[in-house]
Amino acid sequence: MQKKHLVGYPIVTLTAFAIGAAGSASTPTPSGAAPAPTVSVTSPAEPAPTVTVTAAPTSPTQIAGATPAPPAAIPGDGTYEVGVDIQPGKYASDTPTSGNCYWARLKNDDPFDGILANNNSSGKSVVVIKKSDKYFQSSGCSDWTKR
Repeated sequence: MQKKHLVGYPIVTLTAFAIGAAGSASTPTPSGAAPAPTVSVTSPAEPAPTVTVTAAPTSPTQIAGATPAPPAAIPGDGTYEVGVDIQPGKYASDTPTSGNCYWARLKNDDPFDGILANNNSSGKSVVVIKKSDKYFQSSGCSDWTKR
């Protein structure tokens, strides 16, 4: 082998390497990928939490000088046991919207044989339920209020 090859090949290799390294620093090589651009994404701020405020129920406004209606002591329709469902006393029912109010005081739970007193009315009704009555029956009447 000749001596010039032993010296020449390493010099050529070093020169090529130096040129290649210098060129790659300033120019991208075709096989190298270009650096990706930096993108900043700003997400919208989260909305403030929803706050729900529940107001306390308001009481109905009472008109000055008006007396509030007493609560119904006996709903209009049904059969009620005296001393259990209702208390003895005097009760009134306004004019019925049905057109007819039937009530009966009963000595037992038989609506026919147990009748102590009864009435049909298309106007205001009043009944006195006694301690000795066992049941009170009402049909088609407005609510009963205690007097």
